Amino acid sequence: MKNFIKLTLVMLFVCSASFVFSQTDTEVDTRIDNWRYWQEKAELGLIPFNPMLPPQPVIYYGTEGGTKTAAVDGPDILIVSGAGMNQSENSVFINPIDNQIALNGNNSFLGVASPAGANAMFTFDGGLTWTGGPSAPLSGNMGDPAMAIGLNGISYAGHISAGFNQGVNRSPDNGATWAATTVATGPTLDKNHFWVDNSLASPYEGNVYSAWSQLGGTAPNLNQIMITRSTNDGVTWSTPIQISSAVAAGSHNQGVNIQTGPAGEVYVVWAIYDSWPSRETALGFCMSTDGGVTFTPAVRIITNIKGIRGNAGTNATGKNQRVNSFPVMACDISGGPNNGDLYITWANEGVPGVNIGPDVSAYLIRSSDGGTTWDTPARINQDLLGNIHYFPWITSDPETGDLHTIFYDDRNVAATMVETWVASSSDGGTTWTEMRVGDVAFTPAPIPGMAGGYMGDYLGIAARGGQVYPVWTDNRTGQTLSYTSPFTCGCADDLIITVDVPLAGVDHQEAELTITASNDILSGGEAIYHAGDEVLLVDGFTSENGSAFRGYIEACTGGFVLAPIVNADGETEIKYVKAAKPQLVDFYDEKLNRVNLAVYPNPAVDIINVQLSQDVNIENFTVKIYSLSMGLVFVSQFTDQPTNAFQIDISEFESGVYMIELTDSETNIVYGGKVIKN
Repeated sequence: MKNFIKLTLVMLFVCSASFVFSQTDTEVDTRIDNWRYWQEKAELGLIPFNPMLPPQPVIYYGTEGGTKTAAVDGPDILIVSGAGMNQSENSVFINPIDNQIALNGNNSFLGVASPAGANAMFTFDGGLTWTGGPSAPLSGNMGDPAMAIGLNGISYAGHISAGFNQGVNRSPDNGATWAATTVATGPTLDKNHFWVDNSLASPYEGNVYSAWSQLGGTAPNLNQIMITRSTNDGVTWSTPIQISSAVAAGSHNQGVNIQTGPAGEVYVVWAIYDSWPSRETALGFCMSTDGGVTFTPAVRIITNIKGIRGNAGTNATGKNQRVNSFPVMACDISGGPNNGDLYITWANEGVPGVNIGPDVSAYLIRSSDGGTTWDTPARINQDLLGNIHYFPWITSDPETGDLHTIFYDDRNVAATMVETWVASSSDGGTTWTEMRVGDVAFTPAPIPGMAGGYMGDYLGIAARGGQVYPVWTDNRTGQTLSYTSPFTCGCADDLIITVDVPLAGVDHQEAELTITASNDILSGGEAIYHAGDEVLLVDGFTSENGSAFRGYIEACTGGFVLAPIVNADGETEIKYVKAAKPQLVDFYDEKLNRVNLAVYPNPAVDIINVQLSQDVNIENFTVKIYSLSMGLVFVSQFTDQPTNAFQIDISEFESGVYMIELTDSETNIVYGGKVIKN
């Protein structure tokens, strides 16, 4: 498909396609990433409709009845179905008061002849069942749903409204009723995002924000990112302001994403196109510290990237669907060790800055200073180079600070196919644990009867209190439908494990108290179970020849420590919390019979710093280090001046998890900590 189609003056098109973007009925503006726009152009005969392709083979990893047999998460759940139904572009948000309640929206097509627009579906049981309607509440709109729920219980469904305007629907009663509000009017307001400030520490808590690309009209707003806010639950909206011109995009800005920080900071990121037709070349960023009244001048936070956008069949993924590298952002508002940190992900061809090679990966940049500086890009997916990963969407659990990213992935399948994966991190994106979350491998294909290679432009994921909802689109049934496979992340009191560990699979489970296992570890699989009190292997448990099983009496090795937490009544409780950065605590850990000490950096490569509370000094002590797989590997007697900090060289240690035990020779008090050696 050509990048800009004109019925007349073909020679003029060749000379000016990168500069002229009118939107008359005789032209197609290929920058616009909206299904209804392309549908209307196909109806005018300017572009072809997506063809009807024969169904492609599907690889099932679970039984058709839904019982999981070869992955460690739960069975996939179809969110909504119906005759002629097609769905795409999922957005999911968890109720901040109850993580068993979540709202999912997607573009919903009740047959090509009568597209319904974006819908809204609720779950009240942790994702097991969903209620709503295939066209409720946004029938007839132009799609791109962005869902949110405020602390006051109001649900929001942001979207592109008829005429390429911006709208939001609001529900005070979990979807029983909805009211429509106009956010902003055109021309050509494309690819929006919507967000609500749910930080209890924010002076702007409850503010809602909507942003989009304005691809029509005239300067100074033409081809720029616009944003508006509401301070009365989305009833009325401020005059939109333009926030992107300072990056001086050579062509346009598109693919905006909004997040809010612990103190109500408003962060906005988007993709920069310095020419067209071409791929994404940089990421733009700006922020507000006054609740969205004013914004800092936009800056390019990373340059020389190579996105993946292109026409279906010719894009960088090689998959038969249109794709993009619009950035997605998350902000930690958990109050934990990474509180306030920002994370941005996008799909890049090759390593950013080099931008060559057959690999497309989900990359992450992180800022620990409110977006002033950013770390070097790092890959989220942990497989070998040479595979394709795209449409990453990231979330930060607002209670635990854990990160979760969903993406399409072809590491295990043919070049035309993908699986759906999730990567999770409990240490601010330093290390990742990956899981194939979808039960099938499928072949992406444009939705028949739609136009422009369209199968949807993004996936979705949300997490709160360890409950994670990944949502995606696949065509396993011949229809393009929305699925989820909720799972929990964190350290429960007790775990009952019945799911088998497959060939080459790794199952790492942790519990505060007891793990009870009655599953099979198949040959080539590996299971690692940590529990604070006991690991029980009951009838039905087997570890086949060629498999590996290790059990440890130690709770929550993944960065948990005991720490004082002030509850809602103002009382101080001692609870386990995530501790990815050093935390000095001087209270006694009765469960582990020791006093905690800080170990950093963690993970580490060579030198580690070991530190007690600032108020404690010891001079005669013994340090022992244990490998979780090899036992005692280091013993040293320290006799020196009184100290509360020292260093140890672990550069010769094998990669793995190590426990550090320090015993004061004078008092016999035992101190303990953990380090991961990379």
